[in-house]
Amino acid sequence: MKILKKLLIIIPIVCGIIFFVVMKANKKPPVRLDNRERVHTVRVISLEKMQVVPRVTTYGYVEADRTWQAISEVSGKIVNVNDNLKKGYFIKKDEVLFKIDTTSYGLAETRGVADVMNVDARLRELEQSRKNTERLLAIEKKSLASAGQELKRKRELFTNEYISASDLEKEERTFLTHQTTMNNLQNALDLIPSQKKALLAQKKSGESTVTERRLDVARTEIRAPFDCRLSVVNVELYQFAAAGTILLEAESVDSAEIPVSLAPKSFFTLLPREYRGSVGQMPDMKTIRQAFGITAKVRLPMDVEFPIEWDGIFSRISESMDPKTGALTIYITVDKPYENVIPGKRPPLITNMYVEVELKGKPLPDRFVVPRSAVHDKNVYICTPENRLEIRPVSVEFNMADMAVLSQGLKEGETLVLADLMPAVQGMLLKPVQAGDVLELLKQQALGEADVQ
Repeated sequence: MKILKKLLIIIPIVCGIIFFVVMKANKKPPVRLDNRERVHTVRVISLEKMQVVPRVTTYGYVEADRTWQAISEVSGKIVNVNDNLKKGYFIKKDEVLFKIDTTSYGLAETRGVADVMNVDARLRELEQSRKNTERLLAIEKKSLASAGQELKRKRELFTNEYISASDLEKEERTFLTHQTTMNNLQNALDLIPSQKKALLAQKKSGESTVTERRLDVARTEIRAPFDCRLSVVNVELYQFAAAGTILLEAESVDSAEIPVSLAPKSFFTLLPREYRGSVGQMPDMKTIRQAFGITAKVRLPMDVEFPIEWDGIFSRISESMDPKTGALTIYITVDKPYENVIPGKRPPLITNMYVEVELKGKPLPDRFVVPRSAVHDKNVYICTPENRLEIRPVSVEFNMADMAVLSQGLKEGETLVLADLMPAVQGMLLKPVQAGDVLELLKQQALGEADVQ
């Protein structure tokens, strides 16, 4: 037992010594590694100046360019309605929509005409009275002259005591009677002009009343002011229409509007550089549209084989900014939104339709367009002819979707690094790989020939 215990202790010690001797005999010196520079493989494109069309995509809801409310100006029972007087139907300009009973207004017009005729008769009577009075006055003047001569003769006879005092008094009374009659006729003649004025004023008032009644009769017939589509119909046959009631609402079909909101920065991107200052003291909207040169394309945001789109026109800018969002509201007009309708493929542009609006400004020549991801905090990575990294500051004119338009800091023919190097060390060695597909896509997107992602 004692020998076995000693062996269990000695054998591991001997094995350890043998293993250590073998390891020491077979050890190799450390391998020395060559100090080589690490090469980074990156995708690059050659910088080219190109023409870029600034554009912004936004969304909005379609509104009618013009709306019309048929408000009853007179009261009465509706006695006739158009067969197409239903919501959604199309109505031509000047087409009769409905009629209100004209009986009461027609009777009022007849009474007014009769009153005017009565005044005309009185005017003719007054004119005849003037002529008669003038004739009587002329006769009375002659009679007064004769009576005056007779009175003078009898006064001479009374002085010579050929007649009595009573005969003289009788002749004086006769003279005074003729004089009173002449004065009365003259007074009546003097009153005729004022009486005529009063009758003419009464006639004018009567004619105004007749005109008003005729207007009331005309107002009983409601016609469409333009080609439209009915949106609200509150009219029923034999229904009583009270004055001031909204009976119909219609929307124009010749054009539609889409108000869209844009951030001021996005809107300024669309403006030509030469017009960013002023367009005049008090320019009209036509001058502003020509100066800005903004065009629009309206589309339905639907996943279909062929895009459904309409050409739009930059119409106007809202007079103020949204106080909550600080955005500008721009109105885009689409002419003839109901043309070229294909059932099942191309719908009309109707009210409250949600659409995508792409706004384009005037083309800008000689710009460097690069992927937005290639700009790192106002710096870009340039691969030098020696395949070394150069970190260069640039000036970004504006960003558009996933593109950045640069105005300063680059030269044509230089090589732009697309990769986002981590870390990016000035002068590090690169292995450039041309990304021709990226450059071609940038050219197409810059001109608006390809969708901006």
